[in-house]
Amino acid sequence: MAESPLAAFAEEEEPSSPFWMATFSDMMTLLLTFFVMLVAMSTVEVKKFEEAMSYFTGKRGVMSEPGVMPGVMGIVGKQDVREQAREFEEIAREVQARGLAEAVDVDLTERGVRVTFVDSVAFAPGSVALESPAREVLRDVAAMATAAAAVEVEGHTDDVPISTSAYPSNWELSAARAAAVVRFLLDQPGALAPEHYMAAGYGEFQPRAPNDIPEGRARNRRITVLFRTADAEPASATVFPPTHVR
Repeated sequence: MAESPLAAFAEEEEPSSPFWMATFSDMMTLLLTFFVMLVAMSTVEVKKFEEAMSYFTGKRGVMSEPGVMPGVMGIVGKQDVREQAREFEEIAREVQARGLAEAVDVDLTERGVRVTFVDSVAFAPGSVALESPAREVLRDVAAMATAAAAVEVEGHTDDVPISTSAYPSNWELSAARAAAVVRFLLDQPGALAPEHYMAAGYGEFQPRAPNDIPEGRARNRRITVLFRTADAEPASATVFPPTHVR
């Protein structure tokens, strides 16, 4: 017996998926359209976008090093992250404006904003007197870093020995330079109480590059100033073997 045309039509039109899928698909399409409209109406600040993308390379200048991105991810969700980001942008912009981007590196880390100076900008060879470029940058940074709860200053050198009446080793020289930076920051308007500052000298014992080439020694001679946030742990003291003390 021949199949009726109506039965054949009903068989052809029978849906291949449940009826609720049509409603669900419509809802998903509406949601997608809504979020696309939100993105389209938002304003993208090019400067902030470029700063954010720079973390994926982990490099911001000759003093930079890989591994910044994990630090930035570590501060997500903390109360003062927006204030840190604002200060970071202001400090980085100031360094660029002064033409010191090749000698001063600014990083946003999980413990706060970190500013690193090569020693040729901060000190004359064998001296602990702050040079003018470093003084100007530190003065501006101290005024901008209002979210800092403490300041940690570290002095580092290369492995070329020094032996003078004032500084019998690189360890003493690096510690004296860190202390000079702390003294300068304490003299600035709005400085924190003295107990919130720390100066540490590491000599040549924490190199960032090999000391067997001039470029590596230049990277190792540095002063690092960390404007630490309130919820970050203080730096732990480093004790060197007695053989390193002269």
